[in-house]
Amino acid sequence: MTRITLTYLFLLFSFESFEQTSNRLPITNDSLTKQIKSINSDEKINADSTWSILSFWNRYPEIRDTKRYYLFLYKDSIFGTIPLKIYIPENYQNNVPSPAVLLLHGAVALSSFKDAYRDTTTDEDLFYRYFEKNNYIIIRPFADSYGPNATGKINFDWGINRFNGRKNRNKTNPTFQTLKDIISQLKQVLNIDDNKIFALGHSDGADGVFALEVYKPSYFAGFIVYNSMLDNIFSHDIFLRNTLNRPLYLVHSDLDNLRPIQQTRLQMKGLDSLKSPILYKEYYGYQHYDKHLQLDLPFAYEWMKNISRNCFQKNVTWELSDSTNNTCDWLRVLQFDTTMNGAPWHTELNTESYNKLKKVHFDFPYYDLNKSAAVKASYNNNIFDLQTSRITEIELLISPIMVNLQNPVIINVNGKEVFNKKVTADKVFLLKSFTSSFDRKALWVTSIKVKTN
Repeated sequence: MTRITLTYLFLLFSFESFEQTSNRLPITNDSLTKQIKSINSDEKINADSTWSILSFWNRYPEIRDTKRYYLFLYKDSIFGTIPLKIYIPENYQNNVPSPAVLLLHGAVALSSFKDAYRDTTTDEDLFYRYFEKNNYIIIRPFADSYGPNATGKINFDWGINRFNGRKNRNKTNPTFQTLKDIISQLKQVLNIDDNKIFALGHSDGADGVFALEVYKPSYFAGFIVYNSMLDNIFSHDIFLRNTLNRPLYLVHSDLDNLRPIQQTRLQMKGLDSLKSPILYKEYYGYQHYDKHLQLDLPFAYEWMKNISRNCFQKNVTWELSDSTNNTCDWLRVLQFDTTMNGAPWHTELNTESYNKLKKVHFDFPYYDLNKSAAVKASYNNNIFDLQTSRITEIELLISPIMVNLQNPVIINVNGKEVFNKKVTADKVFLLKSFTSSFDRKALWVTSIKVKTN
């Protein structure tokens, strides 16, 4: 879906009044816009030069007032104007990339967009205070869903898919696409380190962070999840295979009476069987929202320090039932058909359920999943190998970091060679790709589309 977005960033002097002042951040990066137009119109600038210019782009608006929140108003084609709080750390410099963390709050049913205009206290304040001290750009959206303090109409909700119902189970929650688009827009005006963006949440917020991992991992280095159900209510596309693509830091507490740890242990068995890159810890003697969060944050922070995104990883596994969530790093699924027979390796990954009232396991699948398509892809020395199930067309995004463009690219699908030729960098493709993400590291110079059957 093509989205038309406009962004406004207003300086916050008072959480209560939020008066707009003349000290507002620019809506877009005029310098970047001019540079892109100049590259596009100058025939002397080829694709290689374009790649170099964009990779090392470093001219961002100066922010004189740091160590404070800004209000970010993002206009979305589905949800309308979405207000967020953006914290700019004290050490921020417009010519130095800064790490960023997306904080998703819990209790989404009690939240509304109005909270962004108030100095409200939330459970997530302890996370904010910690990352404030450690000089992270902090991105704080507010859900707006059903509840006594909310409008009940917008359904910007990362804990529940309000777009599904009893009669329709195939609608994807657009909240996660919007969260991704918000980050893209922020990258125009803030010098964010593309390879050091994390998502963190507790409770409903943790469920949203986990959903981002299985829906939109490409933008993130890793995910930090506290006391999650590892599910998204009314969603039928939580495919655990997708956790293979990014590291997850997962914490639970044994006295949690809302999200029983017994269920998490069952899910961990499934994730361990996949060999997903997960660091899992349990805290004993603590409830759902308890001091284990404060105790653990320093360890989560140390984990984050050692994690950077690798958008050129050599192996990508992806499963989907909706074309909205069709991309992971350099792999994009263009067409699939879930009525086809699946490959033998493509079996449903599910876990048992735990009844917290009766306190017993029962043999009933925890995830109510849609029928899906899947692909396992790898590359080495210009050779791509794909194993597909119910997929009919795939697009591979190409970077000169991944392949040597002076040699042919070979693509094998299910053991059969389907492509063997040289490809060339395309300046138009590169610019179009960049302006959809404003990602200076994941720069794709061309793509290859192949039929898989």
